[in-house]
Amino acid sequence: MEQRNNLVLQGTETFSRGQLDNVALDGGALVLDSVAGRCLQYGSYTTPEFAMPPFCNLNVSWNAFAPHNTMVEVRCRVYAGNRWTGWMSFGKWAPGYPRCSCTSQSDDGMIFLMGDTVTVATPGGGTGVQLQVNLSTNDDKVSPQVRLLAAAVRPLAWEKHCGHPLNRQLYLPEYCLSAHDPSFGRTMDLPLVMAALMNCWGEDILPEEVAYVMEDMAHSTTANAAFAAAAAGCCGYPCWQAWMDLADLRAQIHDGCCVAVQVERRVRGQRDPMRVWMGLRGFDHDEARMVDLVQLNDPAADSDGSVGTTMAMVDFMRYFTGRAIALRAKPRDIAANRPRRLRCELVPGKEEGVYFFEQRGEADPLPEDFSGWTAYALHDGVAHATTAHRDFHCMERTRDGGIRFPAAQMAEGGRCSVYAVDQTGTMRVAEVRLPKPKPAPETARPASQAQAKPEK
Repeated sequence: MEQRNNLVLQGTETFSRGQLDNVALDGGALVLDSVAGRCLQYGSYTTPEFAMPPFCNLNVSWNAFAPHNTMVEVRCRVYAGNRWTGWMSFGKWAPGYPRCSCTSQSDDGMIFLMGDTVTVATPGGGTGVQLQVNLSTNDDKVSPQVRLLAAAVRPLAWEKHCGHPLNRQLYLPEYCLSAHDPSFGRTMDLPLVMAALMNCWGEDILPEEVAYVMEDMAHSTTANAAFAAAAAGCCGYPCWQAWMDLADLRAQIHDGCCVAVQVERRVRGQRDPMRVWMGLRGFDHDEARMVDLVQLNDPAADSDGSVGTTMAMVDFMRYFTGRAIALRAKPRDIAANRPRRLRCELVPGKEEGVYFFEQRGEADPLPEDFSGWTAYALHDGVAHATTAHRDFHCMERTRDGGIRFPAAQMAEGGRCSVYAVDQTGTMRVAEVRLPKPKPAPETARPASQAQAKPEK
C-alpha cells in the first residue's frame, strides 16, 4: 500500500517483488528457508528501490514475531546526491534481546541515522529508499517471522491536505505519567499511548510491559518510535510510523482507529517546549464558538483526570510535528509472543514484609540482573476498565530476589495484586492477602479507690 510519502509493505504479493536470499514466504510473512525440516541460520530480504518525493527525514518500521533465540535486523539506504548511501542499521531486535539503536552516517556526513530517524541534509534531499531485513536463529526448529515493513518520509515541499471535515470521537483509555513507572521519566509518554492504542482494541496490557519490550538500551529510553511499532507488532497488532497531514489523521479516525501523534507543548519544569506523544481520539466542532476541535489524550498531564483534553484545530496544526504511529486491530490467529504473563504464588520470607515468587510449588526469585518494575495494587472493589487504571505502588527488590512491601502496607494488611515486569517485558503476576495485625489487647483499667475499698 503506497500513500504518497508513506509506504507499507505486507502480504505475499507485495513481499514477492523483493529479493529473497535464504528466505521464504509463509502465510504472508518472511521466514527463514528450511532444508530437511531445519531452518537455515541466516537469511536476508531486500525490497525493490522505491522512488519517494524529495525528503529530509525517513522513519522505518517493522512488525516481527521473534521467538526465543531468534532476531531480526532492519537496515535501509537512501538515494541522495545522485548516489546510494551504504546500508544503515536500526539495530538488532527481538523482545528478549538487549535492543540497542545504532548511529551511522554517509561518507560525507550529510546523511545520518540517529535512533529511529534518518536525516538527509543533502541539497535536494533524498529521493529514493530501499529496505533490507536480516533474519537469524540459533535454533534450527524456529524462525522469526517478518509480517510488515514500512518507510515514511517527511517531504521537503509538503503539500498538506485537510480532507473532509469529520465529527467523530473514539474511546481511548487515559493513562498518566505520574501513575506509572518513573524509571524512564518523560519518555514514558510513548509506552502509555501505545498501551492505550492496543487496549482500545480489547487488549489488557500494562504500559510497563510495552516500555520494557521497546526500551532502547543504548540510551535507557523509551523514545524510540521504531521499537514502539515493533513492540506492538510482537503483540500481534499491525503498526507503523508515518508522516501524516490532517487528511491522513481524519482518515484514520474515520476508519475507527486512534493514532499516536507527536505534539510540541510546554511541560512543567522544562524551560523550552518539548515533543510529547499523545493519543488522537477524534474530532469535534463547537457550534457556539464556531471552532473545530481535536480530541487528545495527553499522558504528560498533571493527573489522571486531566489526561483527556481538547485543543483548537488551529493550535493543533501549529504544534503537530507530522509524526504519527498508526495501529490497526489484531488479526485472528496471528502469532504473538507478548504480552507474556507468568502466573505465580507469593510466599512469605523470613523477614517481615518480604515475599518470594513461586511457580507450581518451585521457588522463582527475581534474578540478580533484574532491572524492571515491581509494584502492587490494592483491591479497592472498583471494576476498572483496564488493569492499567489501577493505583500502583512501587516495591523494592531484595538482594535475595524477593520483594518488599512498605511497612505501612504491612500494618494495614489487605488483598493485593503484585506485578513484576522484567527487562524483556515478561511479567510475573501474583495475588496475596496480607494478614491484618491483631488488635492489641485492652489493658484492664485500675479500679477506683471506692471500688478498691468498699465501705463497711
